[in-house]
Amino acid sequence: MDNGVIAVPNANDELLFEKIRFITRQRVIPEQKTPTEIRLLQNHGESMDDEDLFKDLNVSRNSSWESEPVINLVDSLIRKALQKKATDIHLEPTADSLRARFRIDGLLTEYRTFPVWLAEPTLIRLKVMANVDITERRLPHDGSFAFEDFRQKVNVRLSTIPICNGEKCVLRLLPATDTAETLADLNFSEKTLQHIRKIFSAPQGLFLVTGPTGSGKTTTLYAGLREIIQKKINVTTIEDPVEYELQGANQVPVNEKCGFTFAVALRSILRQDPDVILVGEIRDSETAQIALRAAQTGHLVLSTLHTNSAKGAATRLLDLHVPKSVLDEALLGVFAQRLVRKTDSTASLENTPRYSGRTIVCELLLPDGTYADGTMQDNAQKLVESGITDEEEIARVIGV
Repeated sequence: MDNGVIAVPNANDELLFEKIRFITRQRVIPEQKTPTEIRLLQNHGESMDDEDLFKDLNVSRNSSWESEPVINLVDSLIRKALQKKATDIHLEPTADSLRARFRIDGLLTEYRTFPVWLAEPTLIRLKVMANVDITERRLPHDGSFAFEDFRQKVNVRLSTIPICNGEKCVLRLLPATDTAETLADLNFSEKTLQHIRKIFSAPQGLFLVTGPTGSGKTTTLYAGLREIIQKKINVTTIEDPVEYELQGANQVPVNEKCGFTFAVALRSILRQDPDVILVGEIRDSETAQIALRAAQTGHLVLSTLHTNSAKGAATRLLDLHVPKSVLDEALLGVFAQRLVRKTDSTASLENTPRYSGRTIVCELLLPDGTYADGTMQDNAQKLVESGITDEEEIARVIGV
């Protein structure tokens, strides 16, 4: 939008224009363009030099967190991250600057540095947005807020922690609306897809998805739920936090600060006549044991664990004092996954990134100890052989 002029496919959409006026606090002059013309304009805008993006902010040393320049700077930072399809923003104060990095396709990439005196007002602005105590700087904080401009809406999860030069802040950018992805959209092999669909259709039992933070575990579980949620069943999720609204499910946010833990929520939900329960993460012995009991008594229980492999899930649950006999009876399968960058077929061209986008590499361990379609290493090698990714990326993500 330049001086209030905005390119739109429908110059008569007054509802859209009013929304843009409210968000931007600017007048709107619609200019009708074709979808192709709009895409070209967007691509031009996203390739703007960073200095052009920030040159009109007029931030001075006297700018407070509530001043318009700081507010604009924070908003512009989030918008730029969204344009670059980043999943996280890292703001790291150093001795002489405020460093900003974006996580894109799983890797932290340098974005830019700001003057060090911007660290405090920027962080306070973000804390206010996330409803976090701005007076306490010695302890970690967690909060969240919704961010919306005329292009899209996202939920932003804020985490701060004290470091030597101040407070580091990480912003996780999460979709605010249901992505509508199903299991068929997640690039599973046909054998794996058939087995997972069978698991999601089971009347009772425990299904676990494992992997590190950011490996797509919630995406897989939500995709499976979408395929069964229209049946005549009661689907309830317990999440910390609820990432985005899943149509047709009852989503319960955990609040550990007030004692509403996974275990407490799970006990309460069992009195709500559930058919399917998604437990965001099994972190402790109490949650593990309640989940297993629920899986034995007529409920399909879905959850995640932080383990390095599918085989590691059983060991982790045994460490949480789940009896082996109970685990053998209830476990439907363990799915381990990672996200690897795809090689770009045009990477030989000048200034073209070597990788473009990501895809899943996974393994599904069945109750009898066999794999539905090979181990993660087997499937990683198939991706290399098919040219989807390369050995260097596999070694970076899986370590083989």
